[in-house]
Amino acid sequence: MLLSAMSHISLKTPEPARLAAFYTDMLGMTAEDGAGEERVRLGWGRGHYAVELSRGPQGLDHVAFEISTPEEQAKLEERLARAGLSFRRSEASAGRPPNEISILDPDENSIRFHGRVDRSGEFLAGLRPQRIQHIALSTPDVSRMLKFYVDVLGFRVSDIMGENEFVWLRSDHFHHSLALVQRDNQRGLDHFSFDIAGWGDFKTWCDHFARRRISVLWGPGRHGPGNNLFIMFRDSAGFLLEFSAEMELYWDDVSRVVPKQWELTGHSVSLWGPWPDFRQEAKTLSHAEQE
Repeated sequence: MLLSAMSHISLKTPEPARLAAFYTDMLGMTAEDGAGEERVRLGWGRGHYAVELSRGPQGLDHVAFEISTPEEQAKLEERLARAGLSFRRSEASAGRPPNEISILDPDENSIRFHGRVDRSGEFLAGLRPQRIQHIALSTPDVSRMLKFYVDVLGFRVSDIMGENEFVWLRSDHFHHSLALVQRDNQRGLDHFSFDIAGWGDFKTWCDHFARRRISVLWGPGRHGPGNNLFIMFRDSAGFLLEFSAEMELYWDDVSRVVPKQWELTGHSVSLWGPWPDFRQEAKTLSHAEQE
């Protein structure tokens, strides 16, 4: 398994400064010094940034993963070479993580891997998400994407729902750092997720959002795959965000894990109730399946 953790997400949006205000005012994140109208990086007040916003058509620019050691980075480069894939390497510079490798996945999403960064700002006290946790990508061909992320990059399958309609992939101890979602006519970003501290924080966040007139679109609930608590909501630009806690942990160094197979029903992705209309996915479910 490629040992890595999600480092940051980079989003394109027509008005980066306006969207940055949502993350600072509503989520308690801090904009890095030097932020302007064209690019804003947001984090925890110290250490590496977690969200990058730059001017452009709405959508995903890239997602980045931190590789734990130089040895793991060398293994990744060997994997890419064996697969005959070209990649671009960038040396560390102001605002850029060290030894960054850029590749494109089969849907041409830009995926980056880089060396260790300063995470000292994560898990500090206060009303703010603790760290960026995972990304979910929509794709018209989950099987093709799965082959790339598992066979080429070294992610491992944790759980599957339906006939590859949903697949959850891990790259460290957490149940997933990447999810793939079957969408016949869509590709790119589905949602991304932050960790929060625990069950008590969900009440605090939901009350906070209520005061700011931000609708919680789904949850609080508990996912079957991953067993994590969650809520989902949209930021001011319409990107779908998740807050998550208590995600299942896997210990691949001392155990053998067999991926679980889940039925394609709303009660698989939300043990406390069916998924809402806006999360109806690739297949149209009957009323019985939803309930």
